Amino acid sequence: MVKVYVAGPLFTEGERGFLEKVDEVCKGLGLETYLPHRDTNPEMGVQKIYESHLRALKECSLLVAVLEGPDVDSGTAFELGYFRALGKPVIGLRTDFRVLYLPKHGEIPEVNLMVRFSLDRYVKSLGELTEALKQLKGL
Repeated sequence: MVKVYVAGPLFTEGERGFLEKVDEVCKGLGLETYLPHRDTNPEMGVQKIYESHLRALKECSLLVAVLEGPDVDSGTAFELGYFRALGKPVIGLRTDFRVLYLPKHGEIPEVNLMVRFSLDRYVKSLGELTEALKQLKGL
């Protein structure tokens, strides 16, 4: 069975709520999930939380990275890079329509190039995520 690691910023109620929507999309397709703020306890302490996340990254077969905001959350960037280094597929989700402007290149409507080109799929809505997950479900 495919197990999905749902990565993204989790420091506000809004951020956690959006991650939970991503989790619901995955579960609606019959996928098992690891949701960091749900599946760890702050009382574990930061070292144990870190170890729990690393263990989950190794156990999961697919990562969905929420890439919202003006810059990708540093923890999410780490999780994405670690997962890629393991040779596993990553779907990036960004519903934020703000663009990056580079004087020599103009507007670039995506995330940092190191993040963007580490993704197997880049989707811009929960609907597109649903379709991407359906296609990758046979992993």
